[in-house]
Amino acid sequence: MTSEKALSRLLGSKNYRDLCPDTVRREFEKQLTRQPDAARAEKAARERLHALSLAFMTPGEIKAARACLAAYAEGDEGALLRALMLHASTRERLSTYTELYARLKEECGDIQSVFDAACGINPLLLGSLGFSDVLGWDINGAAVSLVNDWAAAAGWRVRAQCKDVTLSLPPERFALALAMKLLPVLETNEKGSAMALLRGIDARLFLVTFPTRSLCGRAGGMEKSYSAWFEAALTDEFVLRSRFLCGSELCYIVEKAH
Repeated sequence: MTSEKALSRLLGSKNYRDLCPDTVRREFEKQLTRQPDAARAEKAARERLHALSLAFMTPGEIKAARACLAAYAEGDEGALLRALMLHASTRERLSTYTELYARLKEECGDIQSVFDAACGINPLLLGSLGFSDVLGWDINGAAVSLVNDWAAAAGWRVRAQCKDVTLSLPPERFALALAMKLLPVLETNEKGSAMALLRGIDARLFLVTFPTRSLCGRAGGMEKSYSAWFEAALTDEFVLRSRFLCGSELCYIVEKAH
């Protein structure tokens, strides 16, 4: 199999055709440099793409969330909660989101604009809490479409785009940027990329969170490890305003020193 055919199969496959094409190409090309056999590179890229996106929300869960949107449009107010339960990150956050965002508003005041990096369907949560002028980026195009359609149905000023924050960043300036459980993923993939993301986003404040447990519920010293790494990585460019635990997340509010 040629590399062109393998990449075409990957881009058109049922599970990955909704992902950001630039991300798919990057992951395939990265695997191809490690193992020149195109079929093996394709298999490895599929595994990597699953870990980056589908482990959090599968095509089947997107379909179920679409059914929730239809119910919401018919007046079912509980449909939003059911949809949020379908994404691994928002599901973990549902028991603590009121506390988390209340603290955020208390410490940061009235937030006018928000950028949510690798957002999943979290912008729906932000819209339901009354945040306005929200932009989310995610590599899962199906999740992005769900966010946009739901925001339109609800009348929220929330929008999402199918883009990869490791390849580009929005030109707008934001009052707040969210990087929720994102930095460890970036740093594992490429050393130095996590802090480069924070430097590159044009925002005054950042809510940065780290998981204290894996998706399967294991802790394994994650809080201590992430805390030591992140606090050591903060340079004079950033001011640490707050550190706290909220549910299964270690949370930081930092301010960019301009």
